[in-house]
Amino acid sequence: MPTLHPLHNQVSSTLQTRHNIPVNPQWLDTFLTSRGPNPPPLPALVSTAHFRILASDITTTVSPTSPGEAFPEDISDVNVKERRLPGTVIAQVLDVLDVGSSKWSQVEAIERVERGEEVRGREVIRTVHGLGSDNNNDGDALGGVNGTAAPIPSSASKPLSVGPHKLLVQDARGTKVLAFELVKVPKIGLFTPASAALPASARNQSGGGTAPTISIEDPGLLIGCKVLLRPDTVVRRGMVLLTPETCVVLGGKVEAWDRKWKEDRKQRLIALVREENAARGGG
Repeated sequence: MPTLHPLHNQVSSTLQTRHNIPVNPQWLDTFLTSRGPNPPPLPALVSTAHFRILASDITTTVSPTSPGEAFPEDISDVNVKERRLPGTVIAQVLDVLDVGSSKWSQVEAIERVERGEEVRGREVIRTVHGLGSDNNNDGDALGGVNGTAAPIPSSASKPLSVGPHKLLVQDARGTKVLAFELVKVPKIGLFTPASAALPASARNQSGGGTAPTISIEDPGLLIGCKVLLRPDTVVRRGMVLLTPETCVVLGGKVEAWDRKWKEDRKQRLIALVREENAARGGG
Protein backbone atom coordinates (compact mmCIF):
# COMPACT_ATOMS: atom_id res chain seq x y z
CA MET A 1 0.00 0.00 0.00
CA PRO A 2 1.48 3.38 -1.00
CA THR A 3 2.49 5.79 1.73
CA LEU A 4 -0.12 8.47 2.34
CA HIS A 5 0.62 12.17 2.59
CA PRO A 6 1.58 13.24 6.15
CA LEU A 7 -1.50 15.47 6.40
CA HIS A 8 -3.86 12.87 4.94
CA ASN A 9 -5.36 11.62 8.19
CA GLN A 10 -5.88 15.11 9.60
CA VAL A 11 -7.64 16.46 6.53
CA SER A 12 -9.69 13.29 6.06
CA SER A 13 -10.80 13.28 9.69
CA THR A 14 -11.75 16.97 9.59
CA LEU A 15 -13.81 16.56 6.41
CA GLN A 16 -15.62 13.62 8.01
CA THR A 17 -16.36 15.26 11.35
CA ARG A 18 -17.10 18.76 10.07
CA HIS A 19 -18.87 18.03 6.78
CA ASN A 20 -19.84 14.33 7.02
CA ILE A 21 -17.80 13.65 3.88
CA PRO A 22 -15.96 10.30 3.70
CA VAL A 23 -13.35 11.48 1.23
CA ASN A 24 -11.77 9.13 -1.30
CA PRO A 25 -8.23 8.40 0.01
CA GLN A 26 -6.63 8.31 -3.43
CA TRP A 27 -8.23 11.58 -4.50
CA LEU A 28 -7.25 13.28 -1.24
CA ASP A 29 -3.66 12.09 -1.47
CA THR A 30 -3.39 13.42 -5.03
CA PHE A 31 -4.90 16.72 -3.89
CA LEU A 32 -2.49 17.08 -0.95
CA THR A 33 0.53 16.17 -3.07
CA SER A 34 -0.43 18.87 -5.57
CA ARG A 35 -0.14 21.45 -2.78
CA GLY A 36 3.64 21.09 -2.92
CA PRO A 37 6.27 20.58 -0.20
CA ASN A 38 5.08 23.63 1.76
CA PRO A 39 1.29 23.32 1.90
CA PRO A 40 -0.92 26.02 3.43
CA PRO A 41 -2.24 25.68 7.00
CA LEU A 42 -4.66 22.87 7.79
CA PRO A 43 -7.83 25.06 7.83
CA ALA A 44 -7.00 26.34 4.34
CA LEU A 45 -6.34 22.82 3.07
CA VAL A 46 -9.65 21.56 4.44
CA SER A 47 -11.53 24.53 2.99
CA THR A 48 -10.00 24.05 -0.46
CA ALA A 49 -10.60 20.30 -0.43
CA HIS A 50 -14.21 20.86 0.60
CA PHE A 51 -14.71 23.37 -2.23
CA ARG A 52 -13.17 20.98 -4.77
CA ILE A 53 -15.45 18.15 -3.63
CA LEU A 54 -18.56 20.32 -3.98
CA ALA A 55 -17.46 21.24 -7.51
CA SER A 56 -16.67 17.72 -8.69
CA ASP A 57 -18.24 14.33 -9.36
CA ILE A 58 -18.52 12.57 -5.99
CA THR A 59 -18.08 9.17 -7.62
CA THR A 60 -14.39 10.12 -7.80
CA THR A 61 -13.98 12.25 -4.65
CA VAL A 62 -16.13 10.49 -2.04
CA SER A 63 -15.72 6.91 -0.86
CA PRO A 64 -18.31 5.48 1.57
CA THR A 65 -16.69 3.59 4.43
CA SER A 66 -19.83 1.67 5.41
CA PRO A 67 -22.99 0.44 3.66
CA GLY A 68 -25.02 3.10 5.45
CA GLU A 69 -23.13 5.91 3.71
CA ALA A 70 -24.54 4.90 0.31
CA PHE A 71 -27.94 4.07 -1.14
CA PRO A 72 -29.06 0.44 -1.12
CA GLU A 73 -28.55 -1.01 -4.60
CA ASP A 74 -32.29 -1.69 -4.89
CA ILE A 75 -33.37 1.69 -3.53
CA SER A 76 -35.53 2.36 -6.62
CA ASP A 77 -37.55 -0.83 -6.14
CA VAL A 78 -41.19 0.28 -6.16
CA ASN A 79 -42.22 -3.00 -4.56
CA VAL A 80 -40.64 -1.94 -1.25
CA LYS A 81 -43.41 0.01 0.45
CA GLU A 82 -41.18 1.94 2.82
CA ARG A 83 -37.66 1.92 4.21
CA ARG A 84 -35.35 4.39 5.91
CA LEU A 85 -31.75 5.25 5.19
CA PRO A 86 -29.60 3.79 7.98
CA GLY A 87 -26.82 6.39 7.75
CA THR A 88 -25.78 9.77 6.38
CA VAL A 89 -25.55 9.78 2.58
CA ILE A 90 -23.87 12.43 0.43
CA ALA A 91 -25.54 12.67 -2.99
CA GLN A 92 -25.34 14.92 -6.02
CA VAL A 93 -28.21 16.37 -8.06
CA LEU A 94 -28.34 15.25 -11.71
CA ASP A 95 -31.74 16.68 -12.64
CA VAL A 96 -34.52 18.75 -11.10
CA LEU A 97 -38.10 19.41 -12.19
CA ASP A 98 -40.59 21.89 -10.77
CA VAL A 99 -43.76 19.81 -10.47
CA GLY A 100 -45.64 22.66 -8.82
CA SER A 101 -45.95 24.52 -12.14
CA SER A 102 -47.15 23.20 -15.47
CA LYS A 103 -44.35 22.27 -17.83
CA TRP A 104 -45.73 24.53 -20.54
CA SER A 105 -45.84 27.53 -18.21
CA GLN A 106 -42.14 26.92 -17.52
CA VAL A 107 -41.45 26.85 -21.26
CA GLU A 108 -43.34 30.13 -21.65
CA ALA A 109 -41.37 31.69 -18.78
CA ILE A 110 -38.09 30.74 -20.46
CA GLU A 111 -39.29 32.14 -23.80
CA ARG A 112 -40.34 35.44 -22.21
CA VAL A 113 -36.81 35.90 -20.94
CA GLU A 114 -35.44 34.98 -24.37
CA ARG A 115 -37.64 37.67 -25.95
CA GLY A 116 -36.54 40.24 -23.40
CA GLU A 117 -39.95 40.35 -21.72
CA GLU A 118 -40.97 40.24 -18.10
CA VAL A 119 -44.31 39.76 -16.40
CA ARG A 120 -45.68 42.27 -13.92
CA GLY A 121 -49.09 41.18 -12.71
CA ARG A 122 -51.01 40.57 -15.93
CA GLU A 123 -48.89 42.94 -17.98
CA VAL A 124 -46.07 41.88 -20.27
CA ILE A 125 -43.23 44.39 -20.04
CA ARG A 126 -40.68 44.39 -22.85
CA THR A 127 -37.14 45.28 -21.85
CA VAL A 128 -35.62 47.62 -24.44
CA HIS A 129 -31.87 47.87 -24.95
CA GLY A 130 -29.73 50.21 -27.02
CA LEU A 131 -31.96 53.29 -27.26
CA GLY A 132 -29.06 55.71 -27.82
CA SER A 133 -28.51 57.37 -31.20
CA ASP A 134 -26.03 56.04 -33.73
CA ASN A 135 -23.81 59.05 -33.12
CA ASN A 136 -23.73 58.64 -29.38
CA ASN A 137 -20.17 57.90 -28.34
CA ASP A 138 -20.56 57.93 -24.57
CA GLY A 139 -21.68 54.30 -24.32
CA ASP A 140 -25.41 54.98 -23.78
CA ALA A 141 -26.32 53.01 -26.90
CA LEU A 142 -24.79 49.99 -25.24
CA GLY A 143 -26.82 50.42 -22.10
CA GLY A 144 -23.69 51.14 -20.10
CA VAL A 145 -20.53 53.20 -20.07
CA ASN A 146 -17.13 52.74 -21.66
CA GLY A 147 -18.54 50.25 -24.13
CA THR A 148 -19.66 47.72 -21.53
CA ALA A 149 -23.05 46.10 -21.74
CA ALA A 150 -25.62 46.63 -19.03
CA PRO A 151 -26.90 43.56 -17.21
CA ILE A 152 -30.38 42.28 -17.97
CA PRO A 153 -32.49 44.01 -15.30
CA SER A 154 -35.08 42.89 -12.81
CA SER A 155 -35.06 39.14 -13.39
CA ALA A 156 -32.81 38.52 -10.41
CA SER A 157 -35.39 40.03 -8.10
CA LYS A 158 -37.89 37.34 -9.00
CA PRO A 159 -38.17 34.48 -6.51
CA LEU A 160 -37.10 30.93 -7.17
CA SER A 161 -39.69 28.35 -8.12
CA VAL A 162 -41.84 27.35 -5.17
CA GLY A 163 -42.11 23.69 -6.12
CA PRO A 164 -42.50 21.04 -4.94
CA HIS A 165 -39.59 19.68 -6.94
CA LYS A 166 -38.61 16.24 -8.15
CA LEU A 167 -34.89 15.50 -8.25
CA LEU A 168 -32.68 12.79 -9.66
CA VAL A 169 -29.84 12.20 -7.22
CA GLN A 170 -26.79 9.96 -7.27
CA ASP A 171 -24.58 8.68 -4.47
CA ALA A 172 -20.81 8.17 -4.46
CA ARG A 173 -21.17 4.60 -5.73
CA GLY A 174 -23.15 5.75 -8.76
CA THR A 175 -26.57 4.56 -7.59
CA LYS A 176 -29.33 6.86 -8.82
CA VAL A 177 -32.79 7.42 -7.37
CA LEU A 178 -35.63 9.91 -7.70
CA ALA A 179 -36.35 12.22 -4.78
CA PHE A 180 -39.45 14.28 -4.06
CA GLU A 181 -39.65 17.48 -2.00
CA LEU A 182 -42.39 16.44 0.40
CA VAL A 183 -41.98 19.60 2.49
CA LYS A 184 -40.27 22.77 1.26
CA VAL A 185 -36.50 22.39 1.68
CA PRO A 186 -34.40 25.58 1.90
CA LYS A 187 -32.24 26.26 -1.18
CA ILE A 188 -34.17 23.90 -3.45
CA GLY A 189 -35.63 25.97 -6.27
CA LEU A 190 -35.13 26.90 -9.92
CA PHE A 191 -34.19 30.28 -11.36
CA THR A 192 -35.87 30.38 -14.78
CA PRO A 193 -33.82 33.17 -16.44
CA ALA A 194 -30.65 31.14 -15.93
CA SER A 195 -32.08 28.49 -18.29
CA ALA A 196 -32.90 30.98 -21.05
CA ALA A 197 -30.84 32.21 -23.96
CA LEU A 198 -30.19 35.94 -23.81
CA PRO A 199 -32.54 38.11 -25.90
CA ALA A 200 -31.23 39.02 -29.34
CA SER A 201 -31.15 42.70 -28.36
CA ALA A 202 -28.90 41.86 -25.43
CA ARG A 203 -26.65 39.59 -27.47
CA ASN A 204 -26.16 42.31 -30.09
CA GLN A 205 -25.48 45.15 -27.71
CA SER A 206 -22.01 44.21 -26.53
CA GLY A 207 -20.31 46.04 -29.40
CA GLY A 208 -16.93 44.59 -28.55
CA GLY A 209 -17.33 45.18 -24.82
CA THR A 210 -18.07 42.58 -22.20
CA ALA A 211 -20.91 40.16 -22.85
CA PRO A 212 -24.28 41.04 -21.30
CA THR A 213 -25.13 39.08 -18.20
CA ILE A 214 -28.11 38.21 -16.07
CA SER A 215 -27.43 39.37 -12.54
CA ILE A 216 -28.31 36.55 -10.15
CA GLU A 217 -28.54 37.00 -6.39
CA ASP A 218 -29.73 33.43 -5.78
CA PRO A 219 -29.17 31.06 -8.72
CA GLY A 220 -31.22 28.31 -7.12
CA LEU A 221 -30.33 24.64 -7.26
CA LEU A 222 -27.46 23.91 -9.65
CA ILE A 223 -26.75 20.61 -11.34
CA GLY A 224 -24.03 18.74 -9.51
CA CYS A 225 -25.10 20.39 -6.24
CA LYS A 226 -24.40 18.19 -3.23
CA VAL A 227 -27.07 17.29 -0.69
CA LEU A 228 -26.76 15.53 2.64
CA LEU A 229 -29.45 13.00 3.52
CA ARG A 230 -29.62 12.27 7.22
CA PRO A 231 -30.30 8.89 8.85
CA ASP A 232 -33.98 7.90 8.88
CA THR A 233 -34.69 9.66 5.58
CA VAL A 234 -37.82 7.92 4.28
CA VAL A 235 -37.76 6.07 0.96
CA ARG A 236 -41.25 5.12 -0.19
CA ARG A 237 -41.95 3.01 -3.27
CA GLY A 238 -38.53 3.79 -4.73
CA MET A 239 -38.76 7.54 -4.08
CA VAL A 240 -36.67 9.43 -1.49
CA LEU A 241 -38.87 11.88 0.43
CA LEU A 242 -37.14 15.18 1.18
CA THR A 243 -37.95 17.32 4.22
CA PRO A 244 -35.98 20.08 5.99
CA GLU A 245 -35.31 17.68 8.86
CA THR A 246 -33.65 15.04 6.70
CA CYS A 247 -32.20 16.93 3.72
CA VAL A 248 -29.51 19.62 3.80
CA VAL A 249 -28.37 21.36 0.61
CA LEU A 250 -24.58 21.64 0.82
CA GLY A 251 -24.16 23.63 -2.39
CA GLY A 252 -21.68 23.41 -5.23
CA LYS A 253 -22.13 22.43 -8.86
CA VAL A 254 -20.36 20.59 -11.66
CA GLU A 255 -19.89 23.33 -14.23
CA ALA A 256 -20.11 21.19 -17.38
CA TRP A 257 -23.22 19.33 -16.16
CA ASP A 258 -24.97 22.52 -15.11
CA ARG A 259 -24.26 24.31 -18.40
CA LYS A 260 -25.53 21.37 -20.46
CA TRP A 261 -28.66 21.00 -18.31
CA LYS A 262 -29.55 24.68 -18.73
CA GLU A 263 -28.98 24.56 -22.49
CA ASP A 264 -31.28 21.55 -22.85
CA ARG A 265 -33.94 22.39 -20.26
CA LYS A 266 -36.42 24.08 -22.61
CA GLN A 267 -36.33 21.25 -25.14
CA ARG A 268 -36.69 18.64 -22.39
CA LEU A 269 -39.79 20.39 -21.07
CA ILE A 270 -41.29 20.57 -24.57
CA ALA A 271 -40.60 16.86 -25.06
CA LEU A 272 -42.33 16.05 -21.75
CA VAL A 273 -45.37 18.11 -22.77
CA ARG A 274 -45.59 16.23 -26.07
CA GLU A 275 -45.30 12.88 -24.31
CA GLU A 276 -48.11 13.80 -21.93
CA ASN A 277 -50.32 15.03 -24.78
CA ALA A 278 -49.67 11.83 -26.72
CA ALA A 279 -50.54 9.72 -23.68
CA ARG A 280 -53.84 11.58 -23.39
CA GLY A 281 -54.48 11.17 -27.10
CA GLY A 282 -54.07 14.88 -27.67
CA GLY A 283 -51.07 14.83 -29.99
